[in-house]
Amino acid sequence: MLNCVIVDDDLAASNLLKHFVSNTSGLNLVQMSNDSVAGANFIREQKHSIDLIFLDIEMPQMSGIELLSSIKELPSVVIVSSKEKYALEAYEYNVEHYLTKPLEYSKFLKVIEKVLVKKEKAMAQVQLDYMFIKTSGSMAKVKYDDIFYFSANGDYIQVHTKEKMYVVNSTMRNIDDKLKSIPNFVRVHRSYIINADYLENLNAEVAIVSKKVIPIGNKYKSELQDKLVII
Repeated sequence: MLNCVIVDDDLAASNLLKHFVSNTSGLNLVQMSNDSVAGANFIREQKHSIDLIFLDIEMPQMSGIELLSSIKELPSVVIVSSKEKYALEAYEYNVEHYLTKPLEYSKFLKVIEKVLVKKEKAMAQVQLDYMFIKTSGSMAKVKYDDIFYFSANGDYIQVHTKEKMYVVNSTMRNIDDKLKSIPNFVRVHRSYIINADYLENLNAEVAIVSKKVIPIGNKYKSELQDKLVII
């Protein structure tokens, strides 16, 4: 759901936008202001609960450009204007899109779809900083920052952490797949995944992680190098 705000002194355009928003799933209109100063104050106070702003440019007291320049860390902004000449200047403030009046619902929908996709991607990138490890009928919460490395031992995986070592019934491939989106972890051997934050030293054959000597397999060397800044 996108919480939307409309700031436009053009009553006909703002009422049409209100109609578009109310008839589009995934949108929620939280404020409509025909006064740019009042709109700016509302945005400044509520910006962390706002997802999308529809903003006119030519308004008395405060123009849309002035509003953009006066508030830091704005939510997504779509400019709504009858004139295209402000487009270049508006994009300098990282606005999402520029809709020209008279407004068309088909173009409005295209903009909304792009904003929704962007929001979904941003949410997907938000990562938890911990995992749960099954231990004797319960699950222990372990922060990624507390894990030194994973090692394979037969049909089990050992999880070496600051506090203790956990043993889980899994495979290295399964662990590797679960950690793909966690940037600090890298597989260096068929039997080892390390937390690069604890990598102390390495050469072509071994890595030292929390004083543990860990072998580096040939097929994993390039992946390890890609993770590191080497000068």
